[in-house]
Amino acid sequence: MSDTLVLRSIGRLFTATECGVIEHAAVVVRDGVITYAGPEVSLPAHLGDAEVSDLGGALVTPGLIDAHTHPLYGGNRFAEIALRSAGASYAEIAAAGGGIASTVAATRATPVDELAGSARQRLESWLAGGTTTVEAKTGYHLDGEGEVADVAVLADLAHDDTLPSVEVTWLAGHGVGPEFAGDPDGYVEDASRWCEAARAAGARHADVFCDQGYFTVEQSRRLLTAAAAAGMLPRIHADELARTGGAQLAAELRCSSADHLLMVDDSDARALADAGVVATLAPVTALAMGRTPPVRSLLGAGVRLALGSDHNPGTCGTTSMSLVVALGVAELGLSVSQALEAATAGGAASLRLGDRGRAEAGRRADLVAWDADHEGAFAWSYGLRPLRVWKA
Repeated sequence: MSDTLVLRSIGRLFTATECGVIEHAAVVVRDGVITYAGPEVSLPAHLGDAEVSDLGGALVTPGLIDAHTHPLYGGNRFAEIALRSAGASYAEIAAAGGGIASTVAATRATPVDELAGSARQRLESWLAGGTTTVEAKTGYHLDGEGEVADVAVLADLAHDDTLPSVEVTWLAGHGVGPEFAGDPDGYVEDASRWCEAARAAGARHADVFCDQGYFTVEQSRRLLTAAAAAGMLPRIHADELARTGGAQLAAELRCSSADHLLMVDDSDARALADAGVVATLAPVTALAMGRTPPVRSLLGAGVRLALGSDHNPGTCGTTSMSLVVALGVAELGLSVSQALEAATAGGAASLRLGDRGRAEAGRRADLVAWDADHEGAFAWSYGLRPLRVWKA
């Protein structure tokens, strides 16, 4: 088999670069890396015994990147979702023992091979839908042994070439483990001692839920500082339920990403922009919460955007990033180009991955040919399906 692949007859190539869209385009890939992305009429003359694929005028984009997911969990929370639809608030459900606590109980009761198997199925669905990189968090064991074991499960899945690339995030700071009920400071002190083991097991990132009813700014700072000292890149769930200072902490610590941000204001947006923190927005969860993040304020301040499904057992079951792109347009008010850029190059920036997210020479050949001839189809189909997916 040739180590060179030529994709010809691309109707529109959405590059996620300053070049924007290239019409009547072609892409050349050698050993998993793009060596040419441009007009077909300018294809290099000598391609040897390259394998050629005629795409018949299809739209091609970089592989989509889901920059915020929680795919490793047991059980479901369908009953709680029904309660929320009838008016119960996120906080009320959590206070009654639901929310994250109920998933922790179900996850602890699920054998590790079952957790791994269900996570694998979800990751297969992501790739089939055109998502070639998935950020995947732990956070449903909330004890040292379980959280490190979950990192190892996700790291093992990350080595499977039949799945999307997996960026493993240690989220022991998702909530207070039941053994420390009423003692969040004690839990943070204990969890801070798990960082080295989590990094050794394969976690590249660390996250914390800095919000009302979860972890304070000081508690979050302690946990993320310990994670950074262990070699993990800090991320943060910030200001989703209330404006408690999470975005400002993200700026202080120069986190890779601050996520959700439903309650931030203009000063938070400026701080994120000045610190180079990517804002990863989750439109499905925002829709479920009934509040939209201040996108105009973030963009006006110069904050770079990424998109995530926030797949989790409580608010979002989708693995379709093309649906998330559609909601980025319909709910967040982004243009199609802005939403696609956030779901490709923006996601790569959120995860500090310089090798993907753009269709240009030198980047990893994560590419998708879509069942459409124009990117506007993303905002029309609400779950546009791919014709072909190439990972590297």
